[in-house]
Amino acid sequence: MRSYHRKKLNKLLAAAGNEEFIQLLWATHALQSGCADAARKFIRPETIPDGAITTDMRSEHFIHKWKIETLANELMTVPKAKPGKKGATRTLLCDHYGASINCANRLHDLENAESKNHKNAEEFLVEMGRIAARQFDWQRGYVNIPQFYRNAYVYGQGKCAAYFECKHGISFNRFSQIGFLLYALFRTSPVMVQEDTQWAKFGVTLDEVERVLALISLPFSEAAKLAQTKRRKIIHTADKPSVLRQAPCLRFGNHGERIRAPLPELILERVTSGVFYDVVDGGDDIRNDYGRNFEKYCFNYLSDTLPGFVWDQESRYGTKQYPIDTPDILCSEEGKLTIVFECKATRMSHEAKFGKDPMAARGYVDLVKGVFQLWRFFSHCRRGCVGRDVTDAAVGVVLTLDNWLILAETLRKRVLEDAAKMAGEKDPEITEADRRPIVFVGARELERTLSSATKKTFKESLFQANSEKYQGWQLGDIHRQLFNNNEREKLKYPYADKLSEFLPWYDEFQPRDK
Repeated sequence: MRSYHRKKLNKLLAAAGNEEFIQLLWATHALQSGCADAARKFIRPETIPDGAITTDMRSEHFIHKWKIETLANELMTVPKAKPGKKGATRTLLCDHYGASINCANRLHDLENAESKNHKNAEEFLVEMGRIAARQFDWQRGYVNIPQFYRNAYVYGQGKCAAYFECKHGISFNRFSQIGFLLYALFRTSPVMVQEDTQWAKFGVTLDEVERVLALISLPFSEAAKLAQTKRRKIIHTADKPSVLRQAPCLRFGNHGERIRAPLPELILERVTSGVFYDVVDGGDDIRNDYGRNFEKYCFNYLSDTLPGFVWDQESRYGTKQYPIDTPDILCSEEGKLTIVFECKATRMSHEAKFGKDPMAARGYVDLVKGVFQLWRFFSHCRRGCVGRDVTDAAVGVVLTLDNWLILAETLRKRVLEDAAKMAGEKDPEITEADRRPIVFVGARELERTLSSATKKTFKESLFQANSEKYQGWQLGDIHRQLFNNNEREKLKYPYADKLSEFLPWYDEFQPRDK
């Protein structure tokens, strides 16, 4: 059945003009993203069924954003149909909403047929993590102030920002500004021409726009070659990498003069968290810089949203000959530690999200090390090496910049098993009692939880996270299940009014001629 559904999908994509199909995907997305008026200009209205104009992901007519992303990438890998015996070539009607529906349905059938290869229980649990990695960010959205502020704090200051500007010839602030302007443009227009003269209204030059496009766009032909290379060896369509994460903008025309972005939100992803890939090659000095920035952001966020606890940053104990750093953030009540955080700023690679052996991918060693560091610290507290007391119910938290281990219970267990092995090798005095419960939380999930949690409900949610009932759950979902978000009125993001401290364009975002 897999080959049958693959053939059916390929037949549709082979009959589609590349630029025309990218425009159809853009219009489909716009139709279901609150921009229906703009989309109607590019899809014949009589082909749009009742109920298709919706932002409700639960609607039977909704075409999920991750499927649109997959279709754009699949288009790049399918050869065009050859003319028939009479010289005619079958052409997909790319101004017909039914073409989107047919392609999405064929993709759905193909992915379902491929998923039958996942049979045993362990593989099923790993697959749940892959599904979460593909879908959750789309479900939560990329258009929000925390996404901009958090990543600007991590990458947009200090050595990291200086390295970015030196490497690319444009400041982090300008890169972010132009990325946002491109997103705003593509929300209501499927194409931008290279000579667009509107940039001057925002004090932006065409040279600056081209510098940004050099980082976030590719000619369609080059994107297609890249997609063919990256996606060729991976069997399951849903697990294949997306070229749009690297280049959310695609260029068409003899000189790349027509720029398109089928999913404008991916521009925001590229100019925020995607900056990781611009700076990760800067060496240990740069990586340490954005790692420290992430630790500082987490400390500020926790202490500002939960002032009822006593918060301490990393400090050093031990001897001059053998100094040891505490975990990054220490949380205490009445003089005793109750929550201890270790922060990890490593981003998930594609292999970590979708690979056959995710644990072999870059980053999981950092999680294992983080667990070991927490257990070692608890052990040192027990042995009197630190001078700090720990409550009986204390937990450790590995706080990550990316969304590691979401719905990935099998991988979580393997991380803990490998941490136990590391503890046995590096510090045999770490006892079973020192191996306190560990919770893995992504920064976005922490923000979601603390938008409604109190000191009491946050602590209880962490304590419950390792219970049998809630294993594999996200922290925010545990909190909602336990307290139904009734404990505290939903809080405004604490740095909503401070974004311009790192991104000055945010306050200047007004056309110059007004």
